[in-house]
Amino acid sequence: MIIKTFSLIVFLSLLIAPLSIPAACAYNAGDVAAVTGGHNCPGADLSGADLSGADLTGLDLTGANLQGANLTGARLERAILNKADLQNTKLKRAVFSEAQLADACLRNVEAPHAYFGHAVMTNADLSNGNFFRSDFRAANLSDSTAHSANFQEATFDKADLSKGDFSFANFSYSWLFQADLSDSLFAGANLYEINGNGLKAQRTNFTSAKLGNARLAESDFSEAVFEKAMLDKANLKGSTLNNTVWGTAFKEKAMF
Repeated sequence: MIIKTFSLIVFLSLLIAPLSIPAACAYNAGDVAAVTGGHNCPGADLSGADLSGADLTGLDLTGANLQGANLTGARLERAILNKADLQNTKLKRAVFSEAQLADACLRNVEAPHAYFGHAVMTNADLSNGNFFRSDFRAANLSDSTAHSANFQEATFDKADLSKGDFSFANFSYSWLFQADLSDSLFAGANLYEINGNGLKAQRTNFTSAKLGNARLAESDFSEAVFEKAMLDKANLKGSTLNNTVWGTAFKEKAMF
């Protein structure tokens, strides 16, 4: 009886065991060959593929699945990646200048030193991504979400970040010269010592944000909300402050 019971357990374990093995990212080899050969491939399955250093300049990859792919150092200038899924991808030093990434998912990406200059990233999701020292100058990120993302020392000069959600994101030491943050949410965000001179921040919500030592001169904060924000030694000289809501903001030694 004991032997029969043991045999039954072994048999059942063999049936169940394959179900417990996590499925690996299974890219389509034909799709990989197509894109590395310079061919458009909308809807391509490139999940888990090693595309490090690949030249995908100008390709149409609309709706492509790039989950878990390695795009380290890849070139995607002017590539069309609207609605593409780039979750958990490696994008270190990848180049997306003038690329189209509208409605794309870039959650949890590793993208330090990546270049997104002039890219269109409207309604994209960059939440929890690491964009340390990445460059977004003149990029359009309107209506995007980047909850808890890391943008430390990144560049957003003249970028459009309007109507987005950047709650709890880290922008410390970043450059936002003449960037547009209008109608966006920066609740709990770290904006310590940013260079944000000339900001457009009408109706922007900075509740509980950290803005110590921030350079915010000649900016427009009309109807912006700074409830519980930390503005110690922030420079707001020459800024427009019409109907700005300060609440219990900490403004010790802030310059107006």
